[in-house]
Amino acid sequence: ISPLSVKALLALLYEGTASRSETERELLQALSGGNDQTVSKLQTDLLQYKQQQQNLLITDRIFHDVSVTIMQKYHSIIVARYNASTEVVDFQDTVAAAAQINEWIAYNTRGNIQNIIKPDTLHDALMLLINTIYFKGSWSIPFPTNATVERPFYTGKRSTASRFGIVPRTVPYMKQRERIFYYKHSDELSAQFLRLPYDKNQLSMIVVLPDEQVSLGQLLSGLTPQSVHQALADMNEEEVEIELPRFSITYSSSMRECLQQLGISRVFSDQAELPLISRGRTTPLKVSTILQKSCILVDEQGTEASAATEGTLVFTILNQPIKFIANRPFLFLIYDEGKGNWLFAGKVEDPQV
Repeated sequence: ISPLSVKALLALLYEGTASRSETERELLQALSGGNDQTVSKLQTDLLQYKQQQQNLLITDRIFHDVSVTIMQKYHSIIVARYNASTEVVDFQDTVAAAAQINEWIAYNTRGNIQNIIKPDTLHDALMLLINTIYFKGSWSIPFPTNATVERPFYTGKRSTASRFGIVPRTVPYMKQRERIFYYKHSDELSAQFLRLPYDKNQLSMIVVLPDEQVSLGQLLSGLTPQSVHQALADMNEEEVEIELPRFSITYSSSMRECLQQLGISRVFSDQAELPLISRGRTTPLKVSTILQKSCILVDEQGTEASAATEGTLVFTILNQPIKFIANRPFLFLIYDEGKGNWLFAGKVEDPQV
């Protein structure tokens, strides 16, 4: 999922809420802990991301039924502050509506996300918020393609005949040797943290690998913002021997249930207070669902190592390198170190699914 993108959609709703309403309070609390300055920073960051149009593509659109008239002021606000857009859809014709929305999603993800919206998800819809995010980064220290090897990956499927008690499957592993990376073993979380920088935008992937005796579920249940930030703050430059499987993930999900768990419920109900979006309705305007479509590709590709990265070569053999071998389910986070935004959070339980 993309935490940043979920925030973008919540901010679009926040702009349409009644002042000092319960809907506004719920959205602001989830967005920023009640600090509206955070919303201003989010607007600035989103506009900058959307202007880049290189390796990170973010788009937001509100699809609304023909029975809903979007107020011009609201439309102007979301265009100016978020570079978002609205589109009218006849949700009564669910097949045509699904095709219309899927075409937009495919176009904005360079064809990587296809046919996600099913007609039966659009029954009784009035307003649908959709975010798409597509990311394909180039490593600042690319993995040499001639070093990629096939190795077993121990998925979460149980078996009695393997090292971790789980079924191995053979997948391609990218490898790095004799390079310096930021690394930390967190005793608190019983996990290794590895930072893999990208070559643009101050972005990096943080790979979190639970220790062999710790499951991914156990790691996730103990994870807190504080423990993650502490591990990142404690990272040191180390020589790390890396084996990381290639993987690509296309994921779609309704965010409704998890947003309700975060305390956002009113906007989905008949008590939703969204007068700035549309007025003069006999039935209340509420959000049918919030969908996120994300796509991420992780492979060896990257720009050639420049003079600046040549300094990361290691010529000593005095110390054994730290081994980071991701041959079991792991967590990854993509972090914008310049802006302090989490662009992605995901788990890899099977690299080839």
